[in-house]
Amino acid sequence: MSTDYASEADKHREKAKQADQEAFDSFERCDTDGFLSQWASRITADKHRLAAQIAERGGTWQFPALFDLEGRPVNAKLIDGRYGRCWALMEGETNGPFTGEFVTAFPKRPSTMTKKGFFEGEVVREAYADIRGSGTGLSGNAWAQVVAPVMGVDGILEVLENGQD
Repeated sequence: MSTDYASEADKHREKAKQADQEAFDSFERCDTDGFLSQWASRITADKHRLAAQIAERGGTWQFPALFDLEGRPVNAKLIDGRYGRCWALMEGETNGPFTGEFVTAFPKRPSTMTKKGFFEGEVVREAYADIRGSGTGLSGNAWAQVVAPVMGVDGILEVLENGQD
């Protein structure tokens, strides 16, 4: 079954326009008293704009990936660790459990990564737009983000850079 990505992109652009209008109408009705619904409408609009961009790319997005020194993909997931971004190594071929090993992501010098036996590259994966957040309540933060439904080796559709070419 093929997907009509152009009409899907148009659908998301229209939903983003509606969410922007809802935020505007809320402000016109109650000024800043409706700040929470205005904020939610704006984030929803951002999510739909991002979903339109994903649809324009055929439902895919470019993501960083971890490779061994021979250019083979490593089953790893990029996470926010205690000391910054890191690669969490996983068992199996898909969203398996973590092995407990972590590799610092994006070091200042590429030689730091190769000394550990890895190379960071780029791959294309299926993607969707989602709303992600951190913190709690009004002190938290939320944003629209591109997400890959499958991390690890199995979710790779195309390797763009693996350190070998």
